[in-house]
Amino acid sequence: MAIYSLNGKTPEIHESAYVHPQASIVGDVKIGQRVFIAPMASIRGDRGPIVIGDETNVQDGAVVHSTDTYTTIIGKRVNIGHNASVHGEQIEDDAAIGMNTVIMVGAKVAKRSLIGNGAVLHPKTATEEDGVYAGVPAKLLRKMTSDDIARKTIEKYVQSYVDNTELFKKTLNRLDE
Repeated sequence: MAIYSLNGKTPEIHESAYVHPQASIVGDVKIGQRVFIAPMASIRGDRGPIVIGDETNVQDGAVVHSTDTYTTIIGKRVNIGHNASVHGEQIEDDAAIGMNTVIMVGAKVAKRSLIGNGAVLHPKTATEEDGVYAGVPAKLLRKMTSDDIARKTIEKYVQSYVDNTELFKKTLNRLDE
């Protein structure tokens, strides 16, 4: 894995987290327990701090980048989909960010929100708790209930990536070396 200190700031990665060897983590970054960082993910705390909460997953090709004006805080049990780009100020617990989604500077994603694949959440936009958002710009489509199929699917994905932390730590073996 490519883990770099920058300007005296060194990433802090909990020992139970998994960071794939092809992921990159730079600077002022703190990664919580049982976090899964997939191949080609880039987490770059060069402009400000990034905090990633327990049991969150940052999937293949996703980018999390800080800014000069905001600390990027990603809560617990958050799904950040493949190739998503996160420059947002805050993603609260149990939220899901779809594949190829863009969360722009200063945006806030509320608890249990789902931002659909390919959506763009514009700067300084805030979502509502339990909201399902899609489009460019992202708009509220509906609210989720506790027994909503979308909510159950998000919970299932979180658990699968938590399980992957141990699976990958224990059994991933590179074969071409």
